[in-house]
Amino acid sequence: MNELLSQQEVKAQLPHTWRLFFARHGRFTPVQQQAIPPILNGRDTLIIAATAAGKTEAVLAPLLERLWPNLAVSPPPISPSRGVPTANLHLLYLCPTRALVRDLYERLQPILADTAVTIGLKTGDVPLAAQPPAILITTPESTDSLLTRSPKIFTGLQAIVLDEIHLFDNTPRGDHIRCLLPRLERIRAYEQPDIWPMQRIALSATVPDPTGVARRYLHEAAIVQVPGGRPIAAEIRPLYSLAELVEALSQRAAFKSLIFCNSRAEVEQTAVTLRQQLPRHADIFVHYSNLDTAVRRDVEERFAAAATAVCVCTSTLELGIDIGSVNDVVLLGAPPDLNSFMQRVGRGGRRTTQTQVLCMPRSPGEWARFEAMLALAEIGDRRLEIEAPQSPISNLQSHIYTFRPSVLIQQTFSLIKQSPTGSVRLADLRRIAPPEVTDEGLRKIVGQLTFAHYLQTGRLGEWKPDEKLQELLDQHEIYSNIGAEVEAITAVDAHTGRTIAHTDRSYPPGTVVLFGGQPMRVAWVEKYRFGLLPAPGGTVDDLLRFATSYAAIPYPITQAVARSLAVPPGQMVWLPEEPGGFLFHFWGTVWGELLTAVLITQGISAESINEYCLYVRQPLDRLPPLDEKLFQKAARDQAITFANRLEMGRFHRLLPADVATAATIHQLNLPQFQAQYRAATITTMPAIFGQLALLAQ
Repeated sequence: MNELLSQQEVKAQLPHTWRLFFARHGRFTPVQQQAIPPILNGRDTLIIAATAAGKTEAVLAPLLERLWPNLAVSPPPISPSRGVPTANLHLLYLCPTRALVRDLYERLQPILADTAVTIGLKTGDVPLAAQPPAILITTPESTDSLLTRSPKIFTGLQAIVLDEIHLFDNTPRGDHIRCLLPRLERIRAYEQPDIWPMQRIALSATVPDPTGVARRYLHEAAIVQVPGGRPIAAEIRPLYSLAELVEALSQRAAFKSLIFCNSRAEVEQTAVTLRQQLPRHADIFVHYSNLDTAVRRDVEERFAAAATAVCVCTSTLELGIDIGSVNDVVLLGAPPDLNSFMQRVGRGGRRTTQTQVLCMPRSPGEWARFEAMLALAEIGDRRLEIEAPQSPISNLQSHIYTFRPSVLIQQTFSLIKQSPTGSVRLADLRRIAPPEVTDEGLRKIVGQLTFAHYLQTGRLGEWKPDEKLQELLDQHEIYSNIGAEVEAITAVDAHTGRTIAHTDRSYPPGTVVLFGGQPMRVAWVEKYRFGLLPAPGGTVDDLLRFATSYAAIPYPITQAVARSLAVPPGQMVWLPEEPGGFLFHFWGTVWGELLTAVLITQGISAESINEYCLYVRQPLDRLPPLDEKLFQKAARDQAITFANRLEMGRFHRLLPADVATAATIHQLNLPQFQAQYRAATITTMPAIFGQLALLAQ
């Protein structure tokens, strides 16, 4: 490892950008001091540091410094031949949400206002300006859209930044980015065949697998990892009803509170209750993804400006959107995983030495998960010492990284849209697919899409849109790998066609549904869509029911719960309950359901209860020997259910059945499951029977 440069040595390398980003502070933060030199040297870099550590400046300052001779010039003119702006885009900055795109733009634009460096943003809500900027902040989905419409703007691209990489990695959006990167490189190389690869930077507050992340998205990357973070004062109170929330808020000395819920319906219900019952004055706001962008932005601005306020939200405010100071964070129910927990907790007290969080579980199981996440995070006065694993199997994960082939369906559609001939070849897919996807797999995917009338054969070796794909192209529904499945029911604005929500079902014309706290009337109904209009004063017939997915609780969380109960690694605990008993595996949702399926295929009557345990209708003192054929059958039979748990992508059901099943099973990490199964023993621990009984509720 290179010797760490001093503050003065780093400053000397930033003659243009020191004054823009650091002069007002007078010094670098630790992550800035360590990350700036390798980025200045042109290396791909993965930066891992706590929230508010200055990661954005650590990335942008050296990148702008390297590109300064090209950036700080007047933009080139618009091409007279086609009216297309000549490319002067040099730096692409990808964020996970539209709100974060806008927030980052508003933070950086004043910093660069007095320079010749232009900065812009592009989202589904904000179109790209006529003249591309030198720096573009956007999302992966908007990048995909630009590739199909204006690919030439990327010919001069020099660097790309992947913000909050942990939110992308091992999801369909991360796999989407893996496909976009070679597409961007190919466009650059088409204009300049000898051009060097663009520099890639990724940053995050937490990455569980830094080496894997660097390998998937970067080239021979430097990894800069700076420990640190603020202690958190955490309190846990049971939530029997929203009355407990009202009482807690009344007792906590906080001017600005952020309340996280795990569903949009709960957000609405909580806000109504607080407006009616909160004894002190406070403005009450709601914030979730299905609200109109203008409405969400108005909420963010009004909450930031308010002296005393409460904002009830879903995960939409987990990230670093500027909503002003937040004194207190409240979690209604445990989030599904540690990343989400840490993002939510980190929203409070950003200008203080610690942040307050109130955790309100609805069940003993959620209480245990809160304590487990606090233990894993080692925060505040709840910091717990976790012993080193006593067995290799205690480090296992219920699923591992694998590329999701459903992303290649979306990319096929996008490549067709980008192509001047409106067609795609297998060679086009081969260039963007990772090596683990075989040529035979690509042929199967294209064949299935042809059979399902999304593609049809064109000239020799080419495929072009068929009826179903043309419908998606007309609706601009080809740029995202997340959201409702293709052909799901969508509620839209009856006048503009803008998507309002993906729902579980359609409604007859004239039905009045409640959405966003106001009545909406169904104006018209089509095959997969229906239009809504405001219906002030209308009598509500039903709630607008959102299409939801079941959040799987991961293996590390439930293993932390087992450790807190002093359950030895590799052991299951039997809790007798006539005529059989509860088998506490602590394997999480996915492996717990697979274990249940395996037992059933071997003639044992079992039922999955939750992420901690299953119920067996007969006494069980050991697991039956694992029959390989029955085991594989159980995994295949449950593949559709597991696909919903493992975020396989919105186009997953369009894959050939064998490809879809194989991808899902690979995510299940069957070799490690088998090792865990064969090593597991069943014991009884009467001293914790009372606690186990609560977890089984």
